[in-house]
Amino acid sequence: MSWFEDKVIYITGGSAGIGKAIAKKCLNAGASVVITGRNKKNLDSAVSELTEISKNILGHEADVSNHEQVSASVTETLNAFGKIDGLVNNAPSIHTGLLQDLSYEAWRTNFKANLDGVFLLCQKILPQMHTIGSGSIVNISSVVGLKGTQYMGAYGAAKAGLVNLTQTMAIENAPIVRVNCIVPGAVMTPATTRAIPDEDMLKHTAKTIPLKRIADPDEIAAPVLFLLSDQASFITGQSLIVDGGKTADLNAGN
Repeated sequence: MSWFEDKVIYITGGSAGIGKAIAKKCLNAGASVVITGRNKKNLDSAVSELTEISKNILGHEADVSNHEQVSASVTETLNAFGKIDGLVNNAPSIHTGLLQDLSYEAWRTNFKANLDGVFLLCQKILPQMHTIGSGSIVNISSVVGLKGTQYMGAYGAAKAGLVNLTQTMAIENAPIVRVNCIVPGAVMTPATTRAIPDEDMLKHTAKTIPLKRIADPDEIAAPVLFLLSDQASFITGQSLIVDGGKTADLNAGN
């Protein structure tokens, strides 16, 4: 597949889970890829693994909520590759708890990566997309941004905001740049196993999903690849739910 030949894709949170799966698919499709991550050890390990697919991979240690680090990373990408054709805002931050017990710092941490980081990256990258005359942005939200979920109030509020931000950016940047959103359900990533460390709880979670399993990161990466590509040239402002039927089932919580 050469959908992405001569394309440059910038992926936040690319050192593990969904982000790394997206990077693999983009590299296999012919793209040059830049991934960001906050943990240098994990980032270096991911870059080493991804280099086996293609040498056109760079890793930047960066916190997406830090304006200076974002600016430096984007500038370095443009110096290396000359442009950015696609942006995937994937870097997550999840702090859970009942709202009355949640600290303000924990509340704000959910918004820093999940909304502030998206704002900073889009503000930095969108002008050059308009300059080159095209671009595609895919934001990674969550089903907890669509429905209220106990202990996930702060994270859910940030992800709900991301769905709305996606629509606004799509309107403001059409017809040059397309902006869409993937809304995953439960995905088997390191973040998921940290949040649900108990095997029985994972099995129970899978049982509540109509397809009776938790998604593999590749199953989220595939629709991301599609939305980034010219195959989705008439799709913008949309949120694609990829949750195994969870939000379609009124009894999914039973």
